[in-house]
Amino acid sequence: MFKSRKGITPLVATVLLVAFSIGLGALVMNWGEDYIEQKAEFVQGTAEVKNACDLAKIDVIRIAGQPQACLADNAVEVWLDNGPDVDLVNIHARIAGDRGVDVVENVLLTPLLKANAARAVIPYKPSIGDVLQLKLTPKIWTGSKVVLCSQSAIQIENLKPCGI
Repeated sequence: MFKSRKGITPLVATVLLVAFSIGLGALVMNWGEDYIEQKAEFVQGTAEVKNACDLAKIDVIRIAGQPQACLADNAVEVWLDNGPDVDLVNIHARIAGDRGVDVVENVLLTPLLKANAARAVIPYKPSIGDVLQLKLTPKIWTGSKVVLCSQSAIQIENLKPCGI
């Protein structure tokens, strides 16, 4: 009976090796599953932001073909029209002049609801010189954060003084 003990040691080693391999495989698969889920959530979140930004549409109100945007004393006055698909949390403005650029993070006093319009007065620093261009970029709420929708931005050039 003791003469056959030599065969038990390789059998125990094989069982231990198989158990170790199964445990290590389960650990790697669990880590890989968590990693893939995190990547999928990131990609899905990016896609959701892109889709929501595709809905953000702003435009300057036009009357008789003339955009309702003009230059006041160190400010740009503009009448904005929001599209029918998404509420805007705010609007980011970049005012480019012949001597510099000024940025106003939040133009609106209250959110601009879908299919509504609002008048905005956007102050700028006199140090930028004569205003050459106004760029307005909508900001939306994606459910978890406020996102700047740069692909939906509009640019206004050749601004005239108000009252002319």
